[in-house]
Amino acid sequence: YVAVAGLALMAVATAFSFITLPVEYDASNRALAWLKNKNMLGQEEYAGAEDSLKWAARTYLVAALGSIATLLYYIMRYMGATRD
Repeated sequence: YVAVAGLALMAVATAFSFITLPVEYDASNRALAWLKNKNMLGQEEYAGAEDSLKWAARTYLVAALGSIATLLYYIMRYMGATRD
């Protein structure tokens, strides 16, 4: 029962990481829009900020994919353990 509860909690955490992906991408887009509207950066600096913020948002995608891979690993471990 403990393993099933752990898998359920990990599944919730994985779902949460995928649900928040659009929020993270939107935050990067809003930050870029703010920087552009306030004329905070020059053209070259803006390009660097845009690249940085886009890659920062992608780290959340990688984390979500890692979370699902870990969840699938533990599901397969559990399924293999129940067959024995």
